[in-house]
Amino acid sequence: MKRIILTIGVCCIALFSCKKSFLTLVPQSEATDVAFYKTTADITNAVNAAYASLQGMYYGTFVTMMEARGDNVQDLNPGANAGTEYDIDQFLAKADNTDIQSTWGNIYNGISRCNITLSHIDVVSDPALKTQYTGELKFLRALHYFNIVRLWGAAPLVLAPISADDAAALSRSATPAVYAAIESDLTAAVASLPATYTNSADLGRATQGAAKALLGKVYLTEGKYSQAVTILHDLIAPGNPYGYTLLPNVASVFDVNNKMNAEIIFAVRYNKTIANQGHGLNAYFNQPGLDPKLLSAYGTNDARRDLLNTVTLDANDKPVKKYYDTFDPNNKTLGNDFIVIRYADVLLMYAEAENETGYSSDAFTYLNAVRTRAGATPFTASTIPDQGTFRTTVLQERRLELPLELHRWFDLIRTNTAIAALQNSGLTPITIQAYQYLYPIPQTELNISTNKTGFTQNPGY
Repeated sequence: MKRIILTIGVCCIALFSCKKSFLTLVPQSEATDVAFYKTTADITNAVNAAYASLQGMYYGTFVTMMEARGDNVQDLNPGANAGTEYDIDQFLAKADNTDIQSTWGNIYNGISRCNITLSHIDVVSDPALKTQYTGELKFLRALHYFNIVRLWGAAPLVLAPISADDAAALSRSATPAVYAAIESDLTAAVASLPATYTNSADLGRATQGAAKALLGKVYLTEGKYSQAVTILHDLIAPGNPYGYTLLPNVASVFDVNNKMNAEIIFAVRYNKTIANQGHGLNAYFNQPGLDPKLLSAYGTNDARRDLLNTVTLDANDKPVKKYYDTFDPNNKTLGNDFIVIRYADVLLMYAEAENETGYSSDAFTYLNAVRTRAGATPFTASTIPDQGTFRTTVLQERRLELPLELHRWFDLIRTNTAIAALQNSGLTPITIQAYQYLYPIPQTELNISTNKTGFTQNPGY
C-alpha cells in the first residue's frame, strides 16, 4: 500500500472542492467515479484520499470550532479575517460565518469520499483487504458524523452516493438516528480492522483499537456508561493486543521526532517536507490567550504545565511547546501530526465512565495513572470522597491533560457545564445560553435546500 500522507490528490474528489457546499459535491464525483474505480490500486488511492480529507480540518477550522469555543483559550485578534474566528470564540457567529460554512462542507466532503469508495469496494478482489478497507472507511465516516452531530445536532444522514436533487431534498435526521449510524459504523469497523499493521507504510491507518476508542467516546457522549466501560476496558486490560501505554515523559507524546508513539491511538498525519502535506501554525496555538485559571491549576511538579509555555520559532511565531515544530525552509510549513485520540484520553474516559456506573477504586487507578505520569499528586478517597466529587475532578483532570487537543468544548457540553465554565473564565467571562451548545446551520445550505420543512435552522439563530 502507498503511504497515507503521500496521496492527498489522488481521489476523484479534488481537495480544493472541500470548500464547496456538500450539496454540490455529488455531481462532480459522479461524473468521474465510473471511470476512476477500476482496480484495487484505484480503491487504495481513494481510501488514502478519504484520510487526506482530514488534513484540511484538524489544523484548520476545527481548532476554532472545537477548542476556541471553550474556556481554555480566547481570541486575541478580533480584526483578523473580518472577525470570523473572533465571532465564533465570542459566541457572536451567525449562519453566514464562513468558518462554519467551510467546516460543514469539508466534513460532508469527507463523508462523500467514504460513501463513494464504499459503493465501489467490490472492485477489491482480496477478501481480507476488502474487509480492511471497508472498516477504515466506516471508521472515517463515523468520525465525520461524530463531529457533525456534536457541532450541529440533527443532520442529514447520507450513507451512500446520492444525486444532486436528492441531496437538495434531504431532511435533518434526528440526533439519535445519527448516533445509531455512528455506532453501527464503528461496530463494523471493530469487526473489520486489524489490531496492528505489519507494514510500516500503513502506520496511521485506523486500527481496531482506534475504532474501540472512538466508540467508547461516542458511548460516553451519549451517557451510555456501561457500554463505554466495556469497550474501553478492552484497550487497557492486561494482555490486550493493542500495546498502548502512557509514555514516561508526557512531552515525548508530542515530539515531532516521536510520531505515532505507543500513546497515539489515532492521529491525522502530516509531512512538512512533501508539497501539500504540511500545515501552518494555527493562530490559537501561536502565542495563545490561555486562561490564567487553567495555567494556575497545575501543581508545582506537574510536567504538563510546561507544554503550554511558548517557544520562539521566529520573529512572529511563538507556538506552545505542545505544538512546536520548525518550519520547512522550502515551504514554511510544519509537520506535526494532529493527535485525535491518545491513551491518556482513554484512561480518563474509562475512569469517568467507571465512576458513573459506581464510585470505585478502579476509577481512581486510571485517573491517578495519568496524574502520576505527569508528576502530579495522586488522589485518594479522602480527597475525592464521593461520586459527585469524582465527576468534577475527572472533568478538571481532562482539562489539565488535554488542553488545545479539541476535547474541552465537547467535555463541557456533554457534562452540561459549559455555561458555568464560560462565566467563570479567567479571561473575559462570556454569558451563553443552552441553544449555543450547537452551531447555526450554514445559511448556504439552507438556501440550497428544497426541503424547507425538513431542513431547518437550529433554534435561537
